[in-house]
Amino acid sequence: MTLTARPWALTPEAVAGAGRHGLDEQQIEASIAVISMFNYFTRVADATGIEFDYKTPLPSFEPDLRQAAAPRPRQPSSPARGAGRGRQRPRHEPLLAAWESWRAYVLEADKPISRDERRLLASIAAQESGDWEGAAPPGELSGPADSDNPLIRFARKLSRQPWTMAASDLAELRAAGYSEDALLHIVSVVAHQNADSRLDTGLRAASQSPPR
Repeated sequence: MTLTARPWALTPEAVAGAGRHGLDEQQIEASIAVISMFNYFTRVADATGIEFDYKTPLPSFEPDLRQAAAPRPRQPSSPARGAGRGRQRPRHEPLLAAWESWRAYVLEADKPISRDERRLLASIAAQESGDWEGAAPPGELSGPADSDNPLIRFARKLSRQPWTMAASDLAELRAAGYSEDALLHIVSVVAHQNADSRLDTGLRAASQSPPR
């Protein structure tokens, strides 16, 4: 729950608790990756309005639209970027290879949205995850202020309150001139960065957890 709702609050001690319940290092890493990936899947579903198209015995899920997002920590004016740490990545080679290939595809393409737009979206999503190393320093990204930029508004809402996404959010991007293909890439970049920030946070906490 913490890694999804308040990733910045995840502690090494909390990860160590999973080890005391019988999970080894690789299983903990896999668990962190699964949680991170579902932060991608659910945001894609919320942003695009995906619904079940098959019969299921499971009860339909209705999010509480009145729930409030956890307060985000304020970004430091001079965050300690890098500090020799680097991004935490899985040790399990197949997972690492798949994740890096996915990240390159999402962030390094030039069309149908530019790399600058991808970088902006990813930076906002990283901010909302409390991932200061993944976010651009304050003032580095140039362009319209939050209130004037539909990409920033979309990235903040999808990151912070995905359960409130509505058709009107995509309509605003269409009105700004983005194509249907571009909309899918916008959603994917924001959702992926939410996953990547949580992967980094979870693996970092795991690497610092006290030995069992």
